[in-house]
Amino acid sequence: MAAKKQQQKIEFTIREKTGTGVCRKIRAKNLIPVILYGPEYKQGLAGTVSARAIAPIANSEARETTVIELGMSDGKECMALIRDVQRHLLTQNIRHIDFYQVLKGHKIKVEIPIRVINKELSPGIKEGGLLNQITRSLSVEIKPRDIPEDIVVDIAELMIGGEIFIKDLTLPEDCDLLTAEDTLVLHISQPRAVSETEGDLLEEGSAEVEVVAKGKAKEGDEE
Repeated sequence: MAAKKQQQKIEFTIREKTGTGVCRKIRAKNLIPVILYGPEYKQGLAGTVSARAIAPIANSEARETTVIELGMSDGKECMALIRDVQRHLLTQNIRHIDFYQVLKGHKIKVEIPIRVINKELSPGIKEGGLLNQITRSLSVEIKPRDIPEDIVVDIAELMIGGEIFIKDLTLPEDCDLLTAEDTLVLHISQPRAVSETEGDLLEEGSAEVEVVAKGKAKEGDEE
């Protein structure tokens, strides 16, 4: 099952000046310096976007799968995905963003997050089983308008020992899966129980510690 999302729209102001000093002044105006790359922008097009407008997208887990409609200051419109977000090392504030242009009707390679739901309903987890998620995203080629926010995995009926593979997931229509179908997504393992032998060893170990401790105490009294 794939969770759909709405397309976002951001105003993109083209800029001619570049450089560290210029970017510093841009950020002081609560704007973010950006570069747009893609089929029609192979050399890269410098611009700025509103920090307030782009932050919710850039800070979300679905930032790499959210199609953004850029309203260009030259009157054009362009669909794009966020490809890279540069942040301040200490504050983690956004300092620069790279966009990649996507063309209507053309497929693009993206990584789609995998989200697990209904953990609290899983019989396996209720019985003490441990959920182990091995794969957290899958790679596909898909048209921009069909990119989902994530792929949802429902484990409401998963028992201890149960497994889910990529081939078990419901993918969006007309997408080409690039991740191997036999890739394990998650499984619920048996809770690790302490065996009788381990329990006996633990008890013996405790007894030995207690005896040694008492022995040391007597030696201390004699001194």
